[in-house]
Amino acid sequence: MTINVGPGDNKEFTSTAVEDITVYFQGGESGNNTSANDTQTIKYFDNNGCISKFFLRNNQTVLIVSINGIVFTNPTTVLLNKGHVERWDAPIIYKMVIRTTIAGTNIKIRTHGR
Repeated sequence: MTINVGPGDNKEFTSTAVEDITVYFQGGESGNNTSANDTQTIKYFDNNGCISKFFLRNNQTVLIVSINGIVFTNPTTVLLNKGHVERWDAPIIYKMVIRTTIAGTNIKIRTHGR
């Protein structure tokens, strides 16, 4: 059996306000979008399908509000300069919503496990 796991991808962006930013790992609702289609509040990865692992780094505290359209009862708080790793058994993560708490927040997301 051959398992095709690519090297993943890395994306970095900065918010301009306190806002929710939707990150699509597999091209968005249509599946056809790339980083060329990024807006201020919607971001797309180029080299992913669904993923099983991500590492989120941020220079200000952010909240993970939802994953795969499931809104959390209480958002996951990611403290500034601490980072957050999420690992799932199968590559099923396709979408995540991050809420910034301060304008100008820099966010970096490294993905693995397609």
